[in-house]
Amino acid sequence: MKLMRARHRSAAAAAFALAVGTLPAVMGSPAFFAASTLALCLLAAAIAVHDLASLLIPDRYTAGILVVALADWWFEAGDFAALVWRIGSGVTLMLLLCLFDTAYGRLRGRDGIGFGDIKLIAVSAVLVGLAGVGTQIVLASVAAFIFSVIRAVRLRRPLRAAARVPFGTFLAPALVIVWAWLPAAW
Repeated sequence: MKLMRARHRSAAAAAFALAVGTLPAVMGSPAFFAASTLALCLLAAAIAVHDLASLLIPDRYTAGILVVALADWWFEAGDFAALVWRIGSGVTLMLLLCLFDTAYGRLRGRDGIGFGDIKLIAVSAVLVGLAGVGTQIVLASVAAFIFSVIRAVRLRRPLRAAARVPFGTFLAPALVIVWAWLPAAW
């Protein structure tokens, strides 16, 4: 029970930090954009904390991001062709990442990126488009690398290429940053 409370507190603190970090970008925006950003902050924080603790990204949080993406389409664009393009881009990206992960697994004999991360990236493509996902992956990769270096130094272990990294912990907040701060990218 204490572990669950600690996770909830950590998720609340992460959501608050994300909300504070995106506040200047949201100021003066339409109410829908502000509400969507707040929802994304909550979902990203939940993903970050859960993935850090268990190396798993629950589908319910990824589905929540998809709901925000569909609501964004409904309120902002309303163009069915744009929705088909975004969903098609997400599905295509997901299939390519699955193919890459399978090939990597066969060549290296171990898993690469997890399927939860793949689904999160695909849903991100629906929300912020392919250009936004590119920026998201770069931001998340830099943060994950810094995390890995700090963890290796703290544990006094060498940095290993085979170390498991909770990539969703960095992908989800990077999505919020791209959504709030770089809307021109998508």
